[in-house]
Amino acid sequence: MTTPTCAKVIYWRARPGQFDAYTEYLRTEVEPIDHAAQQHGVLTRFATLIDRRADAPWTHMRVFEFADAAQRERLHAGLSEVMQALLPDAQARAARAQRASGLRDKVDEVDMDLLG
Repeated sequence: MTTPTCAKVIYWRARPGQFDAYTEYLRTEVEPIDHAAQQHGVLTRFATLIDRRADAPWTHMRVFEFADAAQRERLHAGLSEVMQALLPDAQARAARAQRASGLRDKVDEVDMDLLG
């Protein structure tokens, strides 16, 4: 297995009353796409961390690890390609995006390097 050298961290905040629904959405609809992306070399590893504190600045931190910066730069395009392959119906993809936008708001996205 390739040792990751860098990461992209995306911070999301579940909308009020949507924490559990967003968590379930990640498990059932997003992670299968992430696993397929991993199998297709889009990313090396991924994880989702959650923060249940009411005053937390984010509720769900998605961490994607990559072999190098070039792989990281292709994340969004690679995920899009995998999603189109898994869900070829454009209307279904649009409905999925609409559902996601009702569950959470993006807080931040940061590119990072990994040590060790």
